[in-house]
Amino acid sequence: MNRLCKVLIVDDEFLVRQGIKHHMNWESEGFQIVGEASNGEEGLEQVRLLKPDIVITDIVMPIMDGEAFVRTLKASQPQIEVIVLSSFSEFEYVRSTLQHGAADYILKPKLDTDELLQVLQRTAGKIPELQYEPSNEGWKLGQFMEKMLSGFALEDEKDMAMVRDTFPHHCFRLLVSGKHSHLSQKDTESKLLNYLADVECAMVPVESEMPIFLLNVDPAKEEWMVGRIKEMAIENGAGIKGPSWVLSDSFTSFDQMGEVYRNQLIKLMEYRFYYEDRSILVFSELPPLHTAGYQFNVNMFLQHVKRNRTESAREYLKEHALTLGRDYIADVFEIKSFLGNLIFNVTITLADMDVQSSALEESKYTYFKNVDGASSLNEAMQVLDQFMLEVQECTAGDGGKRSDPNMKMLLEYMHEHFDQPLGLAEVAKHFHFNPSYLSSYFSSHKKEGFNEYLNKIRIEKAEELLRSDDVTISEISSMVGYSDHSYFCKVFKKFTGLSPSRYRRKFWA
Repeated sequence: MNRLCKVLIVDDEFLVRQGIKHHMNWESEGFQIVGEASNGEEGLEQVRLLKPDIVITDIVMPIMDGEAFVRTLKASQPQIEVIVLSSFSEFEYVRSTLQHGAADYILKPKLDTDELLQVLQRTAGKIPELQYEPSNEGWKLGQFMEKMLSGFALEDEKDMAMVRDTFPHHCFRLLVSGKHSHLSQKDTESKLLNYLADVECAMVPVESEMPIFLLNVDPAKEEWMVGRIKEMAIENGAGIKGPSWVLSDSFTSFDQMGEVYRNQLIKLMEYRFYYEDRSILVFSELPPLHTAGYQFNVNMFLQHVKRNRTESAREYLKEHALTLGRDYIADVFEIKSFLGNLIFNVTITLADMDVQSSALEESKYTYFKNVDGASSLNEAMQVLDQFMLEVQECTAGDGGKRSDPNMKMLLEYMHEHFDQPLGLAEVAKHFHFNPSYLSSYFSSHKKEGFNEYLNKIRIEKAEELLRSDDVTISEISSMVGYSDHSYFCKVFKKFTGLSPSRYRRKFWA
């Protein structure tokens, strides 16, 4: 594959990381430093996010050392190559990493530019996908395309001459096409080339769930090419068996590729969320846009729930879904956050109605997750409709049960004062209960104890703040009632499975 080899640096010494990063112009040698981490635990997270080809890691690090890091990494992602940095006294650890799949090692005292480059080139040569050949013209072309996507221009006349030789026509388009599950990316490219005779085609070196191609064709044959692409999308089952294909408008010069990629192609890939049933989206053929003019009335929706008119609430949601589909430039993350907040507000409304359902209380987290993972508006709305059906069963009588007035007052007090220093003793004193009695009384009405329920309230509020407010995690910790920031992080991870910072990155990526 014609692209730069992606490298991640894992070392607890900042100066070492900076030294490696600025050793040389890595891009000119075919490498790209995509990120860094200060320990093995951070390294695993960066691997998940950045998908490097090679990891350079130290041995002695806090939290998770290099030996454990390499063992864990190679067990889950054996295709990633690892180069180990070590001192003379750490060779036993180095031997262990080599036994677990590390490709090579470098002694830190002898670390210099030439040796590091040689080891990287040797290691990159073991990765079939890269086909590492710095002198290969296809590799250079991939590097030129990466420059275009990053906003740089080609200045060397030899480089521009090579681009003109490769793409001789003044008509370009970018295509995101489906990948056959049984074919490699190279075979997918060959299949496309066979289907589009007389079209110059090159795969764009960018991470994507579907391959992206730069197409270059004689302007006289552009209409024919677009028709063939549409036929191929239909034959491939796009929009039915898989995501829609997307095709940019035409542009006349190679150096316009980055602008078209950012302003058209990325947007088209987001718009697929609203048009899952279309085989292909072409930028100039998008339907008329209907923005604003209609706002979802949350209060009216919740009033339907309060008055046991759940069927009316479901119908109102369906009407709103049609409006969302016409406003296809709406941010997908905002749409999912809005739907997630609806689920949250409905569960609060049920609590206000004294309706309790242990099944719904447990399943709401699954609904949150399914809305967040939905690949289309229709899928997200189906999740919400299923949630509303479960709400309907609860409010009908058998699915939920009424709580006693004392418990209602107790829960309301906790929801109103969760951001304050709130413990069992303080609440017992406020309600004139014995703390021991309050603890058993609470447990008899809720599936969790007092402290766990309080933590759940606080963490749900923290999740909301992390999704919607641009405040620091330390501030959020105080806002939801935790004076100890580290304890807040520990509790948050227990409830969500993620640290607050990872949770925020997930939603704001």
